[in-house]
Amino acid sequence: MKRPVIWFSAAFAAGVALALRSFSLPWVLALTLLAGCFLFGWKCSAFRPVCVLLAGVLSGLCYTQAYHAVIQAPCAALDGTSKSMIVEVTDFPKQYDTGQRVEIRVIGSRIGCPLNFRTLAYLPKTEQDIKPGDELTATFDFYIPNQTQGFDRASYYRSQGYAILAHVNEEFGMVVTAASHRPLRYYPKAFAQTLRAVYMQHGTERQAAFWRALTTGDRTALTTTDTDHLRRAGLSHVIALSGLHVGFLISMLLLLLGRKIGTYLGIPVLLAFYLMVGWSPSVVRACVMYGLILLAFALRKEYDSVNALFFALLLILLVLPDALLSVSLQLSFTSTLGILCFAWKYQHIFSVPKRMPRRLKKVYRGVMGSLGCSVSSAALTTPFLLYHFGYLSVFSIFSNLLALWAISLLFPLLFLGGVLGIISAPLAGIVLTPAAWLTDYVYQIGDFFAAIPFGVLYCENTVDFLLSVLVSILMILMLWLANKRVLAICTPMITAVLIGVSLSRSNAAWDDWTVTVLSEGNGQAILVSCGDELALIDCSATGYHDAVEDIKQYMDWNNQQNIDLFILTSVDKSAARNASELLQEVPVDMVILPEENREKNAVYPKFMKTLREQNIPYDKTAPQNELQVGDPVLGLSVLGRTERKLVVRMQSEQHNIVTVRALTQKMLLELTEQYPLACDTLLVAGSFTKDADKMHEILRRICPNQLVIENGWNSKESYDGIPASNPYVSGTIIWKTVREEE
Repeated sequence: MKRPVIWFSAAFAAGVALALRSFSLPWVLALTLLAGCFLFGWKCSAFRPVCVLLAGVLSGLCYTQAYHAVIQAPCAALDGTSKSMIVEVTDFPKQYDTGQRVEIRVIGSRIGCPLNFRTLAYLPKTEQDIKPGDELTATFDFYIPNQTQGFDRASYYRSQGYAILAHVNEEFGMVVTAASHRPLRYYPKAFAQTLRAVYMQHGTERQAAFWRALTTGDRTALTTTDTDHLRRAGLSHVIALSGLHVGFLISMLLLLLGRKIGTYLGIPVLLAFYLMVGWSPSVVRACVMYGLILLAFALRKEYDSVNALFFALLLILLVLPDALLSVSLQLSFTSTLGILCFAWKYQHIFSVPKRMPRRLKKVYRGVMGSLGCSVSSAALTTPFLLYHFGYLSVFSIFSNLLALWAISLLFPLLFLGGVLGIISAPLAGIVLTPAAWLTDYVYQIGDFFAAIPFGVLYCENTVDFLLSVLVSILMILMLWLANKRVLAICTPMITAVLIGVSLSRSNAAWDDWTVTVLSEGNGQAILVSCGDELALIDCSATGYHDAVEDIKQYMDWNNQQNIDLFILTSVDKSAARNASELLQEVPVDMVILPEENREKNAVYPKFMKTLREQNIPYDKTAPQNELQVGDPVLGLSVLGRTERKLVVRMQSEQHNIVTVRALTQKMLLELTEQYPLACDTLLVAGSFTKDADKMHEILRRICPNQLVIENGWNSKESYDGIPASNPYVSGTIIWKTVREEE
């Protein structure tokens, strides 16, 4: 059997996938079948390939079951417990507005756990800077994260190696003890922190954020807008550490030190790079593959890249089976497999024409090489992108063609400039100046393609996903056949079809009536759009949410330039906490707010001052009957019978939605005694569920078919027999009415 590592590793991954999908076999049966596969394959060579595949599946299944029972289960058993202990910090913390998060190493014997493990801990702010190697003495509350905003946090953290999370119980305090002797393994982390400091000194805030992401994987400083633009342009992979960056690193090493010295120093450098950026399946995959390349060079042995890829996959799954859940691993593996299988064919077919001038040959090779890698990668990754993210960048091939050459120069410049910055600031400035130019160029490419209205193709249903699988299969067949005429015709044809579908969908969806409820903790932000008309109801967020950033992100993705109507159901923290900031950052044409407001409320005078400073027209209203507001296509009306509050109805041919979030239960009961408030969907505050009797009476009077209850509710699927959802758990909620263009 040729290349058994490939077949066994693929089968092992399939077994891991089955185990992660809760499929299991009794231990005795599984081990008996596994032993039978080995014996039968040993005796009967004709059936050896089948035996290798079955053995791989059974091995993956048994290994994952054993890993979960022996390693993961003891950690998960800590859920809901509190432990007073001393832990070691293993990385620099990530800072938030009200706290910080850091990776720690827990000694299991100190808390009755059979194994040592690492986890993420949320800490309060500290005056003393926390560094790797320091010790924390505190009481930690352990918990398994739940699903929030439609995102399965537990699976995500398991794929990163964290079976349990923790946060410091502030009631008992926390003591930080600086390390007297910092272990050698933490020096790469310190080097990464030094690079970040150098970048902050020599680049603008925007440039430094990109540099930090590109070299150290720290994307926290990137703005939401820049991150979204890179995603929409198909360039988000350049700021997600992967084989691309490891390849740049090794190429730089070989270029600076020569092939012989660079080869021998390459493996230690790969280890240091891994310790610097931390565990990431895509980085581990790349480090293993490039490590095998260097080892083959040093030993003068033949190197098989596809074998190395599957060996890296097997190694990752042996260390952490749950890594198979990682989107990073899935995209990195499929992208690399596509490039290894097909990119060389693409380059061979479109080899340099004999009559081409010598000066253009290098450019031609570079263009065709980049194009071949992009097409080969897209052939396998497209279904995964649509499945996990729900969209595909239509112009990613073109944006990568324009940007990757700059990234290939930028990466070594940043490392060189960072090292020089430790020695001499002027020398670092000389190197990082062209790096700044290249960074601005990459940003411009991202901004340009992100601004194209039909540049993103969304996966709206299962049929779309199945079609993407079909397109991928056709692309694989096209590359496999390796016919120049077929490739020359089909490559631009597929791109043109994608652009055409995206354009037609964008035009068709432009006139759709859409209501979007953003997830804002205990706050509220609802966007109603139809064509170029956009209305916003409330602007308030709590916790780690930022309502203004979320609204700007929505507008950016939907190509909306301004808010035509901004309605505040109440001018207080529950509805207008972030309203003043919104007026300063987003163009608003008109504001509607309740007629009466509390002058002493801290939010109200600030908001009114901002209104006047921005010269935005506003209307204070308290209609006793529903009053239509804004453009009729939005279907908005307000009701102001309750003092200092507004009720808003959003209505189309198919939907009748009312938000009463600003009202208390008592207010709503009094209102519904006088005014019928019937609707299909009712949006209420989480506090409404505290008094079940009042809530039952409210529902009896209004008779909604669906409820949306903010964070604070216990997140069941129904309330009092009525289907209910919570944006904090489900994420953004959208209702849409398709309208035919008149």
